[in-house]
Amino acid sequence: MIKWSHYVLLKKEAHLFDSKLYILKAFIAVLTAYSIAMQFELVQKDMISVLFGLLLTLEPVTITGIRSGLKQISATLLGAICTAVIISIFGISVWTIALSICATLFLCLKINWREVSPVAIFTSIYMTQYIQLAADGTPSVLLTFQLRIFALGVGVFIAIFYNFVFSLFSYKKMERKRIAYIINTLAIHLKRVQEGLVKNSMQMIIQEKRNLPQTFNGIDWLYSLIKDKEKEAVFIQKLHIKNNFETLIKLEKLLVSTREITHLIYDSTYILSNEDNSTIDISLFKVNSELLIKSLLGLSNYFENPNNKLILYTEEFNLPKTNNDGDLIQRLWVNLTQINEVIKTMALEV
Repeated sequence: MIKWSHYVLLKKEAHLFDSKLYILKAFIAVLTAYSIAMQFELVQKDMISVLFGLLLTLEPVTITGIRSGLKQISATLLGAICTAVIISIFGISVWTIALSICATLFLCLKINWREVSPVAIFTSIYMTQYIQLAADGTPSVLLTFQLRIFALGVGVFIAIFYNFVFSLFSYKKMERKRIAYIINTLAIHLKRVQEGLVKNSMQMIIQEKRNLPQTFNGIDWLYSLIKDKEKEAVFIQKLHIKNNFETLIKLEKLLVSTREITHLIYDSTYILSNEDNSTIDISLFKVNSELLIKSLLGLSNYFENPNNKLILYTEEFNLPKTNNDGDLIQRLWVNLTQINEVIKTMALEV
């Protein structure tokens, strides 16, 4: 039963990300979008754009959804205009299809060399493969563009509406749950570093060093989300609706603390992967890192559910003293001490 549940049920990480609520919102939004779109003769010709735009715009934060919707619309304009110019001059053929897609790719890379907008590429293909006919039966680039942008607009608008509605009564604990996940991830990082040192496995330490940037990315993503929620809270406050602005400010500070711990763990992996570890008191490192791991797990459990008792092990922390402040191994002990101090600070702020 447990084995099958692993494949059928959502993982704990998905639970912490309020995935069930997201699925429910998507279900209601799709029902609404489809029902509304079917009332318009033009829009019902392109349900793909309605639903695709809708799902890409569904976000836990209204402002984030608005930004996503505007990004889709601007990418659509880019792909549509680029393709429209080419096929209007040279018509639709295998050559112009290839040329319009490549021209769109070029403009995307020109604007941002790090990524290519899939929405812009989709629109470029759409403009040649889903061409609409004018009243006289001739292909019309204008009608095709109108259909694409109107259908997309309907999907985006409905998504933004449901983002706002759900934000009023849901996602209240979303930030806490996601911070809980990040803190739990930090405990896992530190545990693997500890195991790598105890087993004298340089490969484990180096691998964990490579895994840490993903945690940095997760922290940055959540930080951006909290910033958007702060802006949303300010807007809601103007409507004289109860908001959680002060709580968000506190959570933002706690999230910055997780980034500091991540830096300290990363620096520790750097030291352990570049120094002679034979001089390290491994047993002492294991004892103290184990205390930090337990404290991090205690914080994570508390963030996930405030009804859980917050248990820390910060007072039991004990490290060797040395006068060689420039020694990298000494910096390793300093890193552990600083992690302990950050955890104590976080415990006072929760």
